[in-house]
Amino acid sequence: MRTYEEVLSLMDSGWRVDDAGRLNFLRQVNKWLGQPDRQLRIVHVVGTNGKGSVVEMTARILEAAEYQVGTFTSPALFDAREQVQLNHHNMSKSAVVHWYEHIRTVLMAHGEEPAALSAFEYWTFMALLYFADAHVDVAIIEAGLGGKRDATHVISRPAVVAVTPISLDHMQWLGNTLAAIATNKVAVIQPGSRVVSAQQEPRVTAILQHATQQVQATWQAIDVPVEILVDTPAQLRLQIAGVPYELGLRGQMQAENVRLVWQILAQLDLPTTPENRQLGLSQATLFGRLTVTGRVIYDGAHNPAGAQQLANELDNWGLRGHVILILGMLADKDTTAIQAALTPLARQVIGVTADNQRAMLATDIAQHTATLGEAMTQAKQLATATDWIVVAGSFYTIKGVITHGDLASEHDAFI
Repeated sequence: MRTYEEVLSLMDSGWRVDDAGRLNFLRQVNKWLGQPDRQLRIVHVVGTNGKGSVVEMTARILEAAEYQVGTFTSPALFDAREQVQLNHHNMSKSAVVHWYEHIRTVLMAHGEEPAALSAFEYWTFMALLYFADAHVDVAIIEAGLGGKRDATHVISRPAVVAVTPISLDHMQWLGNTLAAIATNKVAVIQPGSRVVSAQQEPRVTAILQHATQQVQATWQAIDVPVEILVDTPAQLRLQIAGVPYELGLRGQMQAENVRLVWQILAQLDLPTTPENRQLGLSQATLFGRLTVTGRVIYDGAHNPAGAQQLANELDNWGLRGHVILILGMLADKDTTAIQAALTPLARQVIGVTADNQRAMLATDIAQHTATLGEAMTQAKQLATATDWIVVAGSFYTIKGVITHGDLASEHDAFI
């Protein structure tokens, strides 16, 4: 039997979404595996920004009501097993090995090489098998990249398809226009599904509604009144449908995310009380999504919309001109737009090379540069008593600054 570490080393981390026949192959593999998705009540979450927050808040509320909840999200930040959780407990290493070996055996029995699946595809199938075996009450599955050729598109009967705000990202794979990206993402809508959505641009809403009608799904998007009562680095308090709630997550963008969470809960045959919702929202945490630890803010903003949301929040908190920005980005992102949103707020920018082979060089980001291991130390030396340190641009940047800078205690204390 292979070890967990050996299993990880055998998986190919590349994407296969540029293969036009990919989905047909994945559906065939799913059949070979017994179509575990058909044993599950699934909420399929797609969109550009906010997917992780929507999954986290929905799961916490349902767990507070004592349901068994499986979640599949990406990317993992510190441990690959973060992607597959059962009631917020990572899939065990032994379970990863077991289900990997099962999938590998099935592939070989049908004449396919184990390398026929990418790492993300393996994790998708492992999650579905693991949740089906655990007989979860609900599985909340986040799409990885787009929708049309994403591995999660093998899900054939989602109870709910939830669409977070759609904006420009991954354009080299999904298309160069908002309409093209929206069309790619909504391909996951299946016959009989209930479709709910965050507020979108009118042309995106039209695409969503058309796709829903075309496959005989049901459009269930409704307006949920949400008012921001308190929005500071220390506290986010919202009034949702007339009831005040304290949130564990931060940022005014959570008002839009929670509207979608309320819509998801309305479509599930899993009753929850206001007390469940309050407890769940207060317990929701997601490291790297506007995470505040002391006077350091970590945000994985890696596309123009995410960067603008972060900039808006820093402005709302009165931090313009009081930011030491540690910025590292991937070169295949819209780095110009990300920088345009974030750098005007900073008193000093420290460029770093993110911990990824696709990273933009630190010297192309800012005049002042640092290694990932030195960045936080330099930022703290530059910061005055009124400054805040912001780490942004990529989840790979956050991971690198923490791991190379020996700051694991900040992450450990947070979770």
